Amino acid sequence: MASKVSKEMVVSVPIEAFWKVIADYPAYPGFVPGVKRCRVVHDDKGVKDVEYEVDLGVKTIKYVLRHLEQAPNKMTWSLLKGDMMKVSNGAWELSNHAGKTLARYTVEVQVSKPPLVPQAIVDRVSDELTKVQLPKTLEAFKGRAEKGR
Repeated sequence: MASKVSKEMVVSVPIEAFWKVIADYPAYPGFVPGVKRCRVVHDDKGVKDVEYEVDLGVKTIKYVLRHLEQAPNKMTWSLLKGDMMKVSNGAWELSNHAGKTLARYTVEVQVSKPPLVPQAIVDRVSDELTKVQLPKTLEAFKGRAEKGR
């Protein structure tokens, strides 16, 4: 079953400045918790395929997401391929909030159960991706954007 989580936050920078942070995929390992590697493997007019390697503590996983960019207000993504991932969809939706950015982050994740792997581990990976990593990830993006002011 897929886990879907959505959260909003206000970031004390204009939309364009926050967009630069979320669209700078190669910089993610430097500030996003758990991201060990991130690189754009295909780039074509606002469509970017990005390969991730993420350490979840219980397991390191690799996956490729297709990002559709509508700068500077919206970015959506969906899973192309990946270890243990059945579904990974999400979006950043940005709007002006009195000169700051109101950022809504939504993610939906479903982890597949490989043979011989206990369901408890699959559930733990899914929880780690949605419930534990999400608040850390949002704070990391906010901190990076506001630090760059």
